[in-house]
Amino acid sequence: ATPMGEASPAGEDMAATSSASHTTLTQTTLSAEYEISIPYTIPSSGRQEVVEIQQYSLSAFYQHSTVPKVDNDAFLLAGLTGWDKLNLLPGNSNIYFENTYVGQAYIDPQNTSDTLYVSLGRDKKVVVKRENVKDFTSKKTLGTFKKDEYAYEIVIRNGKSESIFIELEDQLPISKNSDIEVEVLDKGEGNYNSEFGKLLWKLKINPSETKKLRFRFSVKYPKNKQIMGL
Repeated sequence: ATPMGEASPAGEDMAATSSASHTTLTQTTLSAEYEISIPYTIPSSGRQEVVEIQQYSLSAFYQHSTVPKVDNDAFLLAGLTGWDKLNLLPGNSNIYFENTYVGQAYIDPQNTSDTLYVSLGRDKKVVVKRENVKDFTSKKTLGTFKKDEYAYEIVIRNGKSESIFIELEDQLPISKNSDIEVEVLDKGEGNYNSEFGKLLWKLKINPSETKKLRFRFSVKYPKNKQIMGL
């Protein structure tokens, strides 16, 4: 992290030493206390000063995530394991990837997952496109009802020089009205959660490879009603 101003250890010999090496952690049931055993010079500049209290090294695995119904970009995520043993404090963190600042993330130690995911930003080398397939889209009238069928195709291209793992999510409509029926016609090999209408794919895509996913659903409703946003 790069603070607005950095406090410095007092004395020339200590200036080259990280304060993390001189920090003792005392942990209780409800709190964690850090004691720094070296003196510090805090300038009277009126600016926020930051003191380094710990340094940790963790291994990470990388994967991509995209929800093209909302945003066509793919996001690179770093998954960190073992983070729950570090006594992290809640708060914002500055994220750097390959020596480049990519943004901020909120660290929540109350997260119950054994993996902490940190977003490293948009990856423009992974191209995602979601389009309506008109050849499989239709509108019919069946007596006092209408039945509309919809089909969507999602295209993912990996423009990187290495394989990627990507989680892709989409959503089908959910009916809370007994007069409106939603039927899944083709899940496109995705995992479907009927409670939330969520479709999920977990894919490995090789370098320069393009994958296409297609799913279809229908909505049956009284012809005196209008269904929007599909």
